[in-house]
Amino acid sequence: MGEEHQVNKKLWYLVPCFLLFVLVLGSAGQEKQKDFYLRCALYFDWFGAKYEGSDFFHQLSSRLKLEMVNRRGEGWTFLLDTRDRLRLSEKRGNRVILYDARILFDKQGSPLFLSLGQMNLYDTAGIGQLLGGVVGYKISRDLLLGGYGGLESSIYVNRLENDYQKYGVFARYQGNYGRRFSLSYNQLKYSGSTERQYIYAGTMFPFVKTLTFYGNLEYELASNVRSEDRLSRAFVNVRWDPSRAVDMTAFYSSGRGLDFHRYILERSQDPTLNDTELERFYYSSQYGLRLSIKPIRSLRLYVSRMESEQKDLEIRNHTWRFGGSAGDILKSGVTFYGNYAWNRGEMSESDSYYVALSKDFGRVSWHGSFSNTFNGIRYDHRNETPEIIRLNDYKTLTTQFFIPITRLFATSLEYEYFLQEESNQHLVFVRLILRN
Repeated sequence: MGEEHQVNKKLWYLVPCFLLFVLVLGSAGQEKQKDFYLRCALYFDWFGAKYEGSDFFHQLSSRLKLEMVNRRGEGWTFLLDTRDRLRLSEKRGNRVILYDARILFDKQGSPLFLSLGQMNLYDTAGIGQLLGGVVGYKISRDLLLGGYGGLESSIYVNRLENDYQKYGVFARYQGNYGRRFSLSYNQLKYSGSTERQYIYAGTMFPFVKTLTFYGNLEYELASNVRSEDRLSRAFVNVRWDPSRAVDMTAFYSSGRGLDFHRYILERSQDPTLNDTELERFYYSSQYGLRLSIKPIRSLRLYVSRMESEQKDLEIRNHTWRFGGSAGDILKSGVTFYGNYAWNRGEMSESDSYYVALSKDFGRVSWHGSFSNTFNGIRYDHRNETPEIIRLNDYKTLTTQFFIPITRLFATSLEYEYFLQEESNQHLVFVRLILRN
């Protein structure tokens, strides 16, 4: 165990040096060889947190996002998105996270499509992470037919499930004006036995300039699934913009409660992500309507009504939300945003609010906010089972600066202070960004 830790520790020191070398070398090579494409972004993060009654926790992280050889759609492309994270607190440990590592072939004029490696298929097939391959054939410029196969994979490289396989076929349409549609048949197996068979469909479709439809669903096909449970997930969002001054959005979602795979993916990319939007993971059914008006150019006001339900517990809650934003207040360059949620129901949260100010000081951008929340996530790394917990009026004060130093280099600084009755917390996040 000690030897493994030493290897991991050495790995963390080597990886940032290697990533920086790739960035500099690639940028220099691109100047000399115009037919070689390189797009690269490198992030160095320091994250620290102090919870009342506990030791100071902090960690270092480096992340590389790389696209090279050719641009997407122009032939062979190598894609890499990886993070190396070192925990510096008492229980030290190094973790390598692999979001994307694949070879892609996609070329205009060629009917073939190929992707091999670690990838995310949320949009194409709705299956999340896959370690394997995707093969496709283009019927036309906009329509792709294909299939995929491989292993269930976690973004953490040491959690590969050899007994968990995914297979499927799909059709994907990508047209003009952002129109897209995906349809797939998916089969998930564990140790040779079929765990799930389902159809996934997702679309983004602007009908006219003023009406846009977005949605996705999963429909179960396995014989052991009850008929009333076959539509295991559905999400629909319709936006109507009858004029520049008015827009309306209607939405509906239903399905399995906590999409913790996507939650973990988002939290691993942004450790400062708070839990103000947990409802999108938590409730098994939601629907509502939002009306927004813009009486003058710099002012927008909105009101929304939402119904939320946990079907398994027969809990129903109701929310009115009022909000607005105002830009360049009194010619000061300050932008304001705020909302207030009036929550009622059988087991609703207390009323909640969020206010934020932002301003540009020349090249430096500042953002500050104050909010309260009542739900949070407790995450147990031992069994990957997130648990929703109740918070007692959890107030959060944040301030953030973004500073571009040169064309290739920028930094961001963030501080958050959490106020709770018996547990105040401090959080600091520093990020250095290099990109060509």
